[in-house]
Amino acid sequence: VEDGTVVSPGSNVDKQWLVSNSGSCNWDSSYRMKLIGGDALGAVTEQALYPARASTQATIRILFTAPTAPGTYQSAWQAFGSDGVAFGDPIYITIAVSP
Repeated sequence: VEDGTVVSPGSNVDKQWLVSNSGSCNWDSSYRMKLIGGDALGAVTEQALYPARASTQATIRILFTAPTAPGTYQSAWQAFGSDGVAFGDPIYITIAVSP
């Protein structure tokens, strides 16, 4: 789903981002993705970060549900380490809901 994609009200949106784990730590089940801004778009606001070994790429996948009201919506997410500290760049989804 590219940013700005027009979707139907209430439809399911499967968003995936290809990211690099450029750090020295492997991402395990203690690493989280958290909603940091915008609309949750029906997604759970804290999710496990896809496991990825250091110096590899991973696909982060979040399932959203489009709102029923027409408009443009954005959701912003951030990775958090096992120590609860945010790291990396935020990721975003922007959708336009239209009947």
